[in-house]
Amino acid sequence: MSPLNWGLGHVCRTIPIIKQLIAQGNEVIICCDENQEVIYRQYFPEIWYVPHQGYPFDFKGKGKWALDILRKMPALHDFLTSEKNKVQDWVEKFNPDLIISDQRYGFISKTVKSVIITHQLSLPTAPWSFLAQVWNRKFLKKFDEIWIPDELDQVYSGNLSNGNFKNKHFIGIQSRFTNNHQSRNGNAKFAYLGIVSGPPPYQQQLFDLLFLKFKGISEKTAIITPSCMLTSNENTGKITFISAPQPAEISNLIHDSEVVVSRCGYTTLMDLTKTRSKAILIPTPKQAEQEYLHSLHENHERWHFATEKDFFQMKL
Repeated sequence: MSPLNWGLGHVCRTIPIIKQLIAQGNEVIICCDENQEVIYRQYFPEIWYVPHQGYPFDFKGKGKWALDILRKMPALHDFLTSEKNKVQDWVEKFNPDLIISDQRYGFISKTVKSVIITHQLSLPTAPWSFLAQVWNRKFLKKFDEIWIPDELDQVYSGNLSNGNFKNKHFIGIQSRFTNNHQSRNGNAKFAYLGIVSGPPPYQQQLFDLLFLKFKGISEKTAIITPSCMLTSNENTGKITFISAPQPAEISNLIHDSEVVVSRCGYTTLMDLTKTRSKAILIPTPKQAEQEYLHSLHENHERWHFATEKDFFQMKL
């Protein structure tokens, strides 16, 4: 199995799938980079990990997603070719029964059944961006099966999971969290819990926004953030910083917080559904999928959506 290196959502949503595979008696080998391995090892310390670098994304942080990806297309094309060759080498070495890719188009074999996990059968691009749709469909058709992390009614993915693929299967919500928490007794430990996620430099952008906003309110708040963004080990005022929390700690933090504040990536929505958390969701600027998910779920009873500017001006 190998997940895409676009934030940590692709890692997190494969965790319940890996748990099920192991429970069924399968041996799982995970091909991932160092950052992904850190997360996986919290759940699966004894699994066999194979170093596998991520796709050569390089985002400038100005919301020009399409341009940033276009600039890297030659490198991405070369990487896909190299990745397919690596997979074939691993097939000969490990003799797997099944290959599972989470949104990695090059993690596929011609000789072993290959499955791709994705909710993006239709890309959330402008109508004129038909080349991107053709490119996406071309790669998806090469896989033996497409596993869509959503229900049959497409309640969470909406039009993103539309597509005339005979080999697509809806596998339900996939979240590393469970909904077996008992109701909280008494007041929450934190009024707001910020969760920093997404590809750099958008991580830093969200961290700065949360820090400035939380610093100006009287309630207790917390921010889960990569350690590289912390300049001091000391907490500032009523903000508690948590870096690399263990799985149980993350679950408890969410349960002990009145409101979660985060980006609105697809995996985040599945996690919030499982935990039944109230949330303020801030789409990454000009990220088409998150803007679409915003429009799809804007009337959700527990989720409030806001732009970065609106959130900063919001009265908490």
